[in-house]
Amino acid sequence: MNTLSFDSKRCERIRQQLDSYLSNELLVETASEVLRHLESCESCSRDLESRMWVRDALQRAVASRPVPDSIRTDVLRKLRDSQPRSFVCVGARRWALRLAAVALVLLGLFAAEWLNLRRGEQLIASILKLGVSDHVICAIQGHNYPEVANPPDQIREKLGARYAPLLQVVQRQLPGFELLEGHICSIPGSDRKYVHFITRGHGTILSVILTERNGAALPRDKLLLSADSGGLGIYQDHLSGMEIAGFESGQYFAFVVSDLNQKELLQLARGLAPALSETLHTTARLLRPNATTQWAKHG
Repeated sequence: MNTLSFDSKRCERIRQQLDSYLSNELLVETASEVLRHLESCESCSRDLESRMWVRDALQRAVASRPVPDSIRTDVLRKLRDSQPRSFVCVGARRWALRLAAVALVLLGLFAAEWLNLRRGEQLIASILKLGVSDHVICAIQGHNYPEVANPPDQIREKLGARYAPLLQVVQRQLPGFELLEGHICSIPGSDRKYVHFITRGHGTILSVILTERNGAALPRDKLLLSADSGGLGIYQDHLSGMEIAGFESGQYFAFVVSDLNQKELLQLARGLAPALSETLHTTARLLRPNATTQWAKHG
């Protein structure tokens, strides 16, 4: 059992060597002396445990979240600037303050990144809920699709010139699914409208939805991405019993929603995203002289 030590000078000398002891940088004789002292000094043993805890915590934090080069460079510069100009050993108190300063910088960085990630996750969830709500209200609860697929010409008429080209894209990029309906839908009690394709396949109903972003945007942090397809970040979540994958496509948010398993839905979204975005871009360019939205004409 450890006993209390009252040799303050010896304790101070030992504590100056604890970080080197942890890093296995001491000579064998010196390391043995430190070990013997720790066996008989409870205070220095607690100091060693505290240093071990701080070191382990920092190593785990750095391993789980890479530090940006700019922060790493700044920390190293501050450490260099704080080094004494002579070869005199730095006192234990000065080294402890320096270690604490570095720890605060790193922990502050990680806390800020964690908060940014939480805000990003909340923003993604709120945007993806739009797609789930549109799918559930129109396709599931409203059952706004026929048992026999509507003719393509009829669907194109409902969509108008701006969105009719998307019909072929959805049919081509969703193998195994039959396109039942396509229209411009509205939410009761809201001015928001959205393009809605309703398909059937694999024993379920799947929606492809486009809704205007109105200045909103999904976060760009790669840590939040579920997948990437053709340079388009795809975000995925499980909400209200549905799997949803969402991405930005020009001035729109695009959603693929169903109760399929996560992997299958994400694969369909990755195939659909580039073709859908390219078609929207091409159509917008062709219609640019008359680029006003078609919601009013076809709502």
